[in-house]
Amino acid sequence: MKIAIINDTHFGIRSDSIAFHEYFKNFYENEFFPYLEKNNITHIIHQGDIVDRRKFINYLSLDIFNKVFVVPCIEKNITVDLIIGNHDTYYKNTNETNCANLLIFHENFEVYTKPYLKQYDGVDIGLIPWICPENLDESVEFLKTTKAQILFGHLEISGFSMYKGLVSHEGLNKSIFDRFDMVCSGHFHHKSDDGTIYYLGAPMEYNWNDCNDDRGFHIFDTDTRKLKYIKTKFKMFHKIF
Repeated sequence: MKIAIINDTHFGIRSDSIAFHEYFKNFYENEFFPYLEKNNITHIIHQGDIVDRRKFINYLSLDIFNKVFVVPCIEKNITVDLIIGNHDTYYKNTNETNCANLLIFHENFEVYTKPYLKQYDGVDIGLIPWICPENLDESVEFLKTTKAQILFGHLEISGFSMYKGLVSHEGLNKSIFDRFDMVCSGHFHHKSDDGTIYYLGAPMEYNWNDCNDDRGFHIFDTDTRKLKYIKTKFKMFHKIF
């Protein structure tokens, strides 16, 4: 089974910029969904930060989100696991009030606000949403006891680059994840890894920090347990000399 992995889509970014709406439209209509169709991929794991603003969404950004992501998933019968990220929640102490539960009402979409063990084609995978005060104890216990060897989530782990050249020293100690074979996460927009923990990076460019930094999405193969990187050809920022 092959699963498309995407994260940090940030619909509504840059104050609901029309230019970014067109940029998103090109990516999903001309690259992301055509690749899934061509390769018969019918399941997506979204690793959080679906939208950009925590408190509200602009109607036009909501319309773009529905047209280029939600509706194509429904029409193509693609199922989606939505792991809640920090930008998706209204409150900072709980994930329960979130954009996915309030904006998407279709059986193809499953929302995860707490740690969950799910089996994909015989492979146990842990799904870890943004860790907040409400789910902290449950998340730590899950990380210590789950039988999953692979994790997908929206995590803040110390020692990885948020943007190219800017390392974060906040968050969880990466030693917590030593018992896992592979940990894949959204949250940091720069693609990086240490051989076990993989920050998959944002699929598109959102600001000048992203210029000339690789962007794209991934395919996870449950048979080989390996990731394939699909680099996007679409760029927003260009440097001209």
